[in-house]
Amino acid sequence: MKRIPILAAASVAVLALSGCGTTSVYERDRPDEFAVTRSVPIQVPAAFNLPVPTPNAPRPQDGDTQQQVLDAMFGGNVPTSRPQSGQ
Repeated sequence: MKRIPILAAASVAVLALSGCGTTSVYERDRPDEFAVTRSVPIQVPAAFNLPVPTPNAPRPQDGDTQQQVLDAMFGGNVPTSRPQSGQ
């Protein structure tokens, strides 16, 4: 009966200590997190070319979702076919 707790304690110790060792399976080249290099600073463009907002203009995100999808897919106002009923 004393063998079971001793065997359990020994296997727990072996499993716990096995994490401390290294093997060639897990030995690989890893990036160095302390090798930080400087990047080029962010530059602000000279001209944004943004349109001037007009007062009381409709918002582009408001409107018919189906029409927005058709505009995005086909590039403009495209007539849609009506669903056929009764067939």
